[in-house]
Amino acid sequence: MMANGWKTPDEICRDYHIKMGTFYLRRKECLSNPDYRDAVIRDGGQITYIDENLWQKFLRYRSEQYRIKHLDPHLRR
Repeated sequence: MMANGWKTPDEICRDYHIKMGTFYLRRKECLSNPDYRDAVIRDGGQITYIDENLWQKFLRYRSEQYRIKHLDPHLRR
């Protein structure tokens, strides 16, 4: 990991136990969300870094959206 909290996609896949295909799906979703798109740093066409702190916030957001979607409609806020 870099000193600034950035990781490569390979490091994210290894540390979060996900496959590269899953990472690319998450990355696409992250980039489409204006609140979290800065988690993906692209330095040219082939070089990508992930701001892990913002990435984790994005994952928490996804988790909350999943919870809301699967919650009994009568219990939703």
